[in-house]
Amino acid sequence: GAQGTTLLSADTVETLLIDRRQAEMVQPFRLALLKLASQESARLMAAGEYELALPVALLALPVALDAVKQGQALFKPAPALQLFPLYLLAAQANLGLKRAKQCEDFLGLASWLALKEPEATNNVMRSQLSRLFGQLYALQGKHEEALQAFAEDVYYCAQEYGPEDVRTSLGYYNLSKVFQSRGQMAKSLAFNDMVMHIWSSAMNTLVLNEEPKTHAKHTDMPIGRSQLLEVVAMLQDICVLRKQALGPAELSVGDTHFTSAMVLLHVGETLRAREQLDAANNVFRDSDEERSRLMQAAIDILQRIENGEPDMYQE
Repeated sequence: GAQGTTLLSADTVETLLIDRRQAEMVQPFRLALLKLASQESARLMAAGEYELALPVALLALPVALDAVKQGQALFKPAPALQLFPLYLLAAQANLGLKRAKQCEDFLGLASWLALKEPEATNNVMRSQLSRLFGQLYALQGKHEEALQAFAEDVYYCAQEYGPEDVRTSLGYYNLSKVFQSRGQMAKSLAFNDMVMHIWSSAMNTLVLNEEPKTHAKHTDMPIGRSQLLEVVAMLQDICVLRKQALGPAELSVGDTHFTSAMVLLHVGETLRAREQLDAANNVFRDSDEERSRLMQAAIDILQRIENGEPDMYQE
């Protein structure tokens, strides 16, 4: 019969079930706090506020440790990779403050987690880890190690998104900066050409409705406004390098101004977009039919946006 089916009394079973249910309710709450802390820390770092971002990331670690411990108690075996993004955030904040040793310590912790849970570590996580190691090595002047780390970043991004995706382009740019630091300008310019190829194709497709010139399918933009403004800064840095290496009248200098304008149009920065279009036009000066056609299309779009049709190019 019913008697003897359990060694625990009904009251004990009920208490255990209630305790487990409470723990299961606490776990999502802790993870929500962890997510909020991560987002806030990332937001502060995007604004360059590394001093403010670091305490947010560090204060979230005890919450994360509790969440991991609780998760492992309830659902064995459970990965500890909830800590991985926080270790990266703490490493990034320390990197922004040029605290190489502290940055390296947190990257070491993140690496240990990735090694411990290889099947749960995806290409995006490996890419982020490799990129931060590359930035650390670049800060330390370890150029060979930086090149290796950034090459791994490109590899993992290419595996996840494709070699011509905008999310892969930062790896090419970081490689170009290391070669620039070593005085290897031909290699630096070659990697910058790859960055420009990716972004000019993506933005001409999104803004001007042109046929893509890469294999990447950029029907929408996978990164947000703050990151796109960082892309503009990256393109402007490429522009400066091209001017120094090739001269201000080089057509590729105009191309960087033009692509910067397309990104700025996409995020609604019309005044800055017009400045970049004017700079591009000063270089192009009716140099060839294709550039003149694209320039006129961009000017038409800018004028229509200024006349109150901000989303017209996305139709």
